[in-house]
Amino acid sequence: MTLEAFYQKLLNPPKPWNVSKVEISEDGSRVDVWLTHEQYTFLCSECHCPASTYDHMPERVFQHLDTCESKTFLHVRLPRVNCSKHGVKQGVFPLAGQYQDVTYKLEAKCIAVMEACDRTAASEITGVSWERLGGIMNRAVKRGLERRGDIPPLILGLDEKQVFSRHRYFTIVTDPVNHCVYDVITDGRAKKHIEYWFQERKEMLSKVEKATMDMSASYYSLTAEYMPNATICFDHYHVIAIMNKAVDEVRKQAQSEIKDEDARKAFFRSRMTFLYGEENLPEHLRFKFEQAKSVSAATARAWEIKELLRGLWKVTKDESELRVYFKKWYWRATHSRLKPVCDAAKKLKRHLQGIIAAVLHGISNSATEGLNSKIEVVKRSACGYRNKDNFRTAILFHCGKLDLMPTMEG
Repeated sequence: MTLEAFYQKLLNPPKPWNVSKVEISEDGSRVDVWLTHEQYTFLCSECHCPASTYDHMPERVFQHLDTCESKTFLHVRLPRVNCSKHGVKQGVFPLAGQYQDVTYKLEAKCIAVMEACDRTAASEITGVSWERLGGIMNRAVKRGLERRGDIPPLILGLDEKQVFSRHRYFTIVTDPVNHCVYDVITDGRAKKHIEYWFQERKEMLSKVEKATMDMSASYYSLTAEYMPNATICFDHYHVIAIMNKAVDEVRKQAQSEIKDEDARKAFFRSRMTFLYGEENLPEHLRFKFEQAKSVSAATARAWEIKELLRGLWKVTKDESELRVYFKKWYWRATHSRLKPVCDAAKKLKRHLQGIIAAVLHGISNSATEGLNSKIEVVKRSACGYRNKDNFRTAILFHCGKLDLMPTMEG
């Protein structure tokens, strides 16, 4: 079997392409394959309609999958066609896209490798440069977004994510049901900076049935304005986070009042135990926790009030009973003589409808918080990003659950 026949079988190029010539470098590190075609009617790259061949472009080189660890390159003179609609255009080449320098098969391999590791490691594995991998990632995300379309999920999550220093944020729009990122708004979290995103999708967002978020005024305002049919839900995580912050403020105040240096240090070392739920407190920390409670009765009382609030998610799915439970809890919190706890209780009361909605519908923002952790991993694996658009692309690539793989149409 000749080299040409071998590569004809190996590449199996679609009709009318044939392998006409193969050259292997002296050290065996590179294989060059030339493809030619028979007389044929090619498709216009714009409308994919058959058209007559007009002429041929200068030779182009596409990197292909390696052959026995030898880099393989395809040499092709692509035809131009005379389309009745678009005039003279490049004909469709079934092995690679119009503006690419890698074949679809190599591009698919690069995408699979980048999904499994960072881009630097992917470059070493595939033999494709770091910059070209960036182009492949951009095309993959663009392709995935086009295939997915702009229809938002029926349940939408909104959360902020600090991505750069000096408190610069992205707004992460998520699909909590499918545990994926729907979109990334790179202009911050303030209403005036991100409202354009909601305005552009106003008609489609009106179909959203539920929206889960923290108690940010900007997210609440945008949701009320652009998702009029959505039930706003403030989930368990953010509600308890507010109370945990209040407990920690009470602890700090109590710690500052301890005169004995050793006792103050011991109390400080026990600070994390007050953030546990009662059933989640590890056994090896229980003695330290009980000791810390005995040192500060105020902190112990704040922790107990926080635990009582967690019971809201265990009571019932009946709205009237939930309101009665919260009313009793609110009375106890506001009569605790602990200012941080009183302030937290008043804030939660202002958002009570959203809290009860989250309990009744079983809506949680845990998927969004989990995605934030995954986004942090993406950022750290790249040692940070200087360009916010590149970071957005990386987030959607790794967390968007998009259909990224190329086809013969690109």
